[in-house]
Amino acid sequence: MNERPGTPTTEGHSVEWALAVLGRDLPPGLGRVRRHRRLAGGASGSAVHLLSVDGEREVVLKVSTGGARARREFGFYREVAALLPVRTPPLLAGAETDDGQTVLLLTNARPAPPPDRWSARDWERAAAQLGALHRPEVAESVSGFGWLSRAERDGSAAAAHTARAAWRRLGHESLARPLLDRDGEFGNALSRLPTCLCHGDWHVDNLLLDADDEFVWIDWQEAGLDRGPGDLALLWQRAEFDGAHPPREAMFAAYAKARGIPLDATLRAATVAAEIRMILYGWPDHLRAVDPARRDIVLGRLARLAAEWETLGRAPVTATAVRDG
Repeated sequence: MNERPGTPTTEGHSVEWALAVLGRDLPPGLGRVRRHRRLAGGASGSAVHLLSVDGEREVVLKVSTGGARARREFGFYREVAALLPVRTPPLLAGAETDDGQTVLLLTNARPAPPPDRWSARDWERAAAQLGALHRPEVAESVSGFGWLSRAERDGSAAAAHTARAAWRRLGHESLARPLLDRDGEFGNALSRLPTCLCHGDWHVDNLLLDADDEFVWIDWQEAGLDRGPGDLALLWQRAEFDGAHPPREAMFAAYAKARGIPLDATLRAATVAAEIRMILYGWPDHLRAVDPARRDIVLGRLARLAAEWETLGRAPVTATAVRDG
């Protein structure tokens, strides 16, 4: 799998150890492992290996120590993946150790091009697939899996306190403080959308390609029930930070059509709210260590979102919100 570069990895677990954990669950036709190499480590404390096996085939071995998040991903591949309208790598074998580590053996897919080489059609196709994932019938099909419920993280007093300190260290508290003071408005805007199944870590690095050039969605440790715009917000912000220019309006239209909801003020306000929250709580510590030009991309986006919120923040409730019962 194509994991996010530059993040911590799990050391000390050999391929041989992981295959031994899988033991009898290994598919009988897998054959011998001819060679293997370590791929970039995952942000969640995972070690990912590409294995070459008999017949010049390649599979991916992922060992995770993420506790609940690792178990969530294992549960996802076992119980949820087959119910979804998007392609995911088939799980060939999986196991959990007594100390909470998970070992997954998955089919391989190749990385997609970097975001600055995506065509408009690529972006719109991804947005349409996200809309299909967020449809109400998908959420209904997974409603029996209680472990997909997610507790509110952003917006709590503790999260706001931590964010204020981070923005103070960055030297831009004056930009963030007024928005943190209005966080309740952002939560209200998001609550107007129906609940849906979200990926939770949806960015270009987690979209691979199969032999048919179809997207393969990976890294489901953050999957859970939420309102939806956070997935779009992360994709856009990460891509723009890396120098790409996703066609936001075309993607918005493709997303809303595929999800089956109006492209209206309710959806726009919720998406702006999700973007503001994502920058407020997710970016400040990271921005301290990056080139000023890249930092300004995110700071400029936050300033524009703050201005846009003044127009959209009090959007009327529409038919979009009725669907959550």
